[in-house]
Amino acid sequence: MRARVFVGLALLPLLIAVVYLAPPWALPAAVGALSVAAVWELLHATGLARARRVLLGASAAAALTPFWCYFGMPPVPGAAGLFLLVLWLFASALLDRRRTIGVSAITGALFAGLALPLLLSSLVRIAARPEGSVLILLPFLAASGTDICALFAGMLLGRRKLAPEISPNKTVEGSLGGLFGALALTALFAVAVRAVTPLTPALPAWLLIAGGGSLAAQVGDLSFSLIKREFGLKDFGALLPGHGGVLDRFDSLLFAAPMTELLLALLPLWGGTA
Repeated sequence: MRARVFVGLALLPLLIAVVYLAPPWALPAAVGALSVAAVWELLHATGLARARRVLLGASAAAALTPFWCYFGMPPVPGAAGLFLLVLWLFASALLDRRRTIGVSAITGALFAGLALPLLLSSLVRIAARPEGSVLILLPFLAASGTDICALFAGMLLGRRKLAPEISPNKTVEGSLGGLFGALALTALFAVAVRAVTPLTPALPAWLLIAGGGSLAAQVGDLSFSLIKREFGLKDFGALLPGHGGVLDRFDSLLFAAPMTELLLALLPLWGGTA
C-alpha cells in the first residue's frame, strides 16, 4: 500500500509538468510513450504476440497515433498508417517460416497498436479544446478519484461482491464509494476553478461528466481484469511498484478519457453556478 501511494503521488508532478510546463507536443509524446509501454505489456504478458516484428509494428502505430490526433486526425495519413500496419503484420506472418505469427497475434497487435493509443489520445483532443488546460484534469479526477475512493470504501465498508468471477476483491460498496468520490472531487475542482479563474463551470454538467467518467473507469478496470483472468495473470507488468504495469495503473483512464471527451462534446460546460 505504501509503494502504491508513493508512486501515485510521484505521478502527480509529472502530470503537471507535462500538461502545464512542457511544450504542447509533450502531451502526445507522453501518451505515445504510455501507449508503447501498454502494447509491450499486453502482447507480451498474454503471449498473443512476442515476435519482435509484430511488437515493433504495433509499437510504431502506438507511438504515432497520439501525434496524428495532435495534428487534427487528417484522414489520408490515418488511412495510410492503418494500411501500412496491416501490411506489415500480414507480411511478417507470411515471412515467418516457423509459423509463430498467427491470426491471434495480428488481431492482438491491431487492438494494442490502434485501440489503446486512440483511447488514451482522448487526452490530447481534450487538451486541444477551448479551456483545455482546465478540462484535461477531468478524466484524471474521474479515474483516480474512483480508484482511490473505491479502494478505501471497499476496505472499510465492502460486503457484497461486485464481479467475483472477474475481480474477487471489488465490492458494490467500493464501486459506489468510487462514484461518489469522483463526484466530490470534481465538485471541489469546479469550485476552485470558479475561485481562481474567470471561468464559471456549469456544475450539473461537470457532475454528469464525473459520473460518466467514473462508471467508464470502473468498466475499464474490470475489462482489463477480465483479460488478466482469461490469461491467468496477476499483473500486466512490474514497472510501477505497488501498481504493477502501465496497464494496471491506467486501465481506468483508458475508458474514462474517451467518455469524458464524449460528454464534453454533448454538455454545456460553462455559465452555471458552482
